[in-house]
Formats: sequence, C-alpha cells, structure tokens
Amino acid sequence: MKKSLIAVAVASAFIAPAAMAEVTLSGAINLGIQVGKTNGGTAGQSLTRTQLGSNYSHMDLESVDDIGGGNKIIFHYQMDISGSSSAQIGQAGGAIGNRNSFLGIAGGWGAFKMGTNENVYERMMYTADPLDGAAGVGGNLTLLGTPGAGAVFQVGQGNCGPSSSVVSVGGVPTVVTSAGNCVDFYRRSDQTIWYESPNFSGFSFEIDRTLSAFKTAGANSIDPTITSIGGKFQPEGAPFYVDLSYELHKDMFGLSTIAAANGTAISGTSSKDTGIQIGAGYTIGDLGLHVRFEQLKYKEDGVVGPVNEYKRNAEWIGVKYNLPSGYVGGEVGIAQSGKTNQGTVSDTGAKLYGLGYFHNLSKQSQLQFIYGLIKNDKKATYEQAGAPEGALGVAGGTQQTFTVAIKHTF
Repeated sequence: MKKSLIAVAVASAFIAPAAMAEVTLSGAINLGIQVGKTNGGTAGQSLTRTQLGSNYSHMDLESVDDIGGGNKIIFHYQMDISGSSSAQIGQAGGAIGNRNSFLGIAGGWGAFKMGTNENVYERMMYTADPLDGAAGVGGNLTLLGTPGAGAVFQVGQGNCGPSSSVVSVGGVPTVVTSAGNCVDFYRRSDQTIWYESPNFSGFSFEIDRTLSAFKTAGANSIDPTITSIGGKFQPEGAPFYVDLSYELHKDMFGLSTIAAANGTAISGTSSKDTGIQIGAGYTIGDLGLHVRFEQLKYKEDGVVGPVNEYKRNAEWIGVKYNLPSGYVGGEVGIAQSGKTNQGTVSDTGAKLYGLGYFHNLSKQSQLQFIYGLIKNDKKATYEQAGAPEGALGVAGGTQQTFTVAIKHTF
C-alpha cells in the first residue's frame, strides 16, 4: 500500500497554488533469525553463526509528473537498509545506501531512465526465483551470475581497477594493469542509462549501458563499462514465457579474480567478460515451473602466461506451488566445472538446493521459513547468498542456512 508523504501536504500550504506531483512512500521490511553452518573444505574449517538477516529490506520514494502528450517525468529513489555496510536493521552504525534509483521520462514509446540500475540480465534471474529474492537464502544468485571465486553479489564498477605491476616479457620490463573483485554478473551498476520498450504483443526488451565514468588515463588506460541487453516474450494471458539476455563487461578483469581463487596470480592489460542466459517458465493451475541455462566467459588480453580464458556453464530449475495460506517454493542448481583455454579445471563446480514455505498473515505481512544448501566441489568457493556463514569462503565447503523471518510491505 502506498501513502502520500505528509511533508508534501505541509509544503503545499506555504507556496503559491500550483499542481504538484504526488510523492509516495513504499517498501518492504524483511527481518528474521538466521542460523548458518559451514563444514569441511580443503582447510578443514567449520563455522556456525546466528544473526538477524534483513534480506531485501528497502524504502522507496517515488514521484510521477504528467507533462502532456502522453509523457511523464518519473522519479524513483530506493533506499537500501539490508546491506552490512548500510543501515541494516539490527545493526548499529552505517548509512542508508542507494539501491535502484533513477530519473527518467516515459510514454507510449517506452521509457528512458538515468541512475543506478539492477540491469536486465540480473532481473531475469531475480524474477524467476521462487524463494522471495535471488539474493536471499537458497536463492539462485548462489550459482547464477557468478563463477564462484568467493563472490556472491557485487555493486558498481568503479572498484574494478586498476593496479599496475612490472613483469618481464621476453626479458623486457613491461607494465601490466590488473584488477579484481569484479567477477559477478549479478551486479547493480552505477552511471547507467537505459531504455525499456513498450509491450509489442507480448514481446518487450531493455538495453542498459554504463557511461565511461571510471575510465583511467595514461598508457595503460582502462574503461570499465557494462552493456546489458534482454528480451522477454509473454503474451497477455498466456501460461508461459521465454527470455534471453546478454551482458558484456569490459575492463572488469573477472579472470583475475577466478585465477586468484584457484591459487594462481595473473594480470592483463584489458578484459572482456560476457554472460548469456536463456530462461523459460510455465504455469499449470497453482503450479509454476522455471528453468534457466547460463554461460559465463572471461578473457584477458596482455596476460603473461598460457591461461587467458575461462568459461563456466550452469543449469537451474525452480518450482512454486500456491496454497490457500501462501505458497511453497523450491529450487535446484548445478554449476559445472570451469574450463580455461588450456582445458577443464576439475572440481570447481557446485550444487544448490533451496526450499521455503511462505505463510500469509495478512495482505501486508508474511511469515517465512527458508532453507538453503550449497555443496562445493573440492576447489570451488561458491557461497550461500544472504547467509551468515558466507564470510568463511572455504574451498570445497558445504554451507547450510535456515531462516525464520517476517516480511512486512507498506
């Protein structure tokens, strides 16, 4: 339920009479007790933690201004209160963070927006997940959009470099630029402009592009950018959908992160990382089925050494069944072992299992029970999304999380 801000009404009493766009406040607060446990791994480590997890908690400010001709100025600012570095519920300190926020114009021709965006590639995964958020416990973000490497969800692209070092190439000292921690395709990007199409008889598409706001100068200049393109076909009233999305990361050096996770140090002068995913869903009465395939590819140029490419495939299936009291959701995902241009990197795959029951207390409040399990192969470091034990990041570890939460929307 959306409610007008009292501040708007108060402000209107002190200015000249004029039509003002209504500002609305909405959001969701999701808070629960999580118990997480990591076992085994190549280091033989184990860890059990309990914590309050706030998942997708957020507050949204929104305003729409009709400018005539069927066009509207649209404003949306989403405040993240779920991350550990922001104003998380149950944790002192931190600041409210920016999540998905934009200013744009919309009409019968579609919408053009500018701001911070969860790109279309990411949303294809998110909307298919049956456990109330792909970044939550048991969510498909654990496997999709990441090759493991100890990374789950990442924001921005400004942290992608550069760092430089001098290496010997054929006896000649050479400066190479590298960066890390930019391996994920489940990413909220900054400095983004995007276009959302209208619905053409069931077909819609979106194109997202980041600006070169993080480009560096000099002989070893890099220009971290993201291009995300996705289309979906779902005729009105049809019980099915199909979608296809592609995302390109330039100079974000994902291979450096993967290599480091596998115990190898590499550095390159530029990079090109790509992700492609194909998804489909079908609804039969109260039963909904979703399937998804993803392939991630990473390549760096100027690498000193034989390995300069990496590829990983993953498959995922999700099921949702509606009940009079709420719904039940479950999912299974398999990440295959990765391959370099030199051959397969054995034991780098993982399996994901998620199960949840969501009980409606009212139209605004819901009680949630969710269990998630990630089982890594011997060299893999996939981490349970939204889990309290995820910081351990043990290669070959098994991570389990159970959460009981209350979600309240307003």
